[in-house]
Amino acid sequence: MNFKKYFCHTLVLLVLLISAITVSAQEKYNTEVPKDIIILRSSKDYKSALSAAKQAAATLHKKLDLRSLKPKEKIGLSMSKADCDELGYPCYLARGDGNAANDDYISIEYSNAYKGFAKGYYIVVAAITDVKSASMQAKLAQINKSYPDAYAKRTYIWFGCMH
Repeated sequence: MNFKKYFCHTLVLLVLLISAITVSAQEKYNTEVPKDIIILRSSKDYKSALSAAKQAAATLHKKLDLRSLKPKEKIGLSMSKADCDELGYPCYLARGDGNAANDDYISIEYSNAYKGFAKGYYIVVAAITDVKSASMQAKLAQINKSYPDAYAKRTYIWFGCMH
């Protein structure tokens, strides 16, 4: 069994266990979850975004995780052929898709994957947080000391199986 299927099956079992405890848990699975994404910069040029991401990781003392994504003309970014597996190559899963977890690292994402974002941009992302949370406000305040133009933008992240 490949990792993606294993992860999805494990996630399903976890959700079923939680739903046995609370009936509403199952209603919230396989849906989009509102999140705030903290954006440092956006660019139509991948090399410019990559340079900004590397600088941000050093300046903010955060991990840089490009998730092995590479620029791909038709879809913006793509995972490797091996990672695309069942999805078909090229493929791109937006940061957070599947688990909709909050996180705190630097990455480059493609704006087309996020609802409400302008199309065609490589975005340097510093974190994903709950909407208008104290955590988001604290992270943004800290980031704004070095990046005064950074902002949080609301979107929806998929929470559910990815196959």
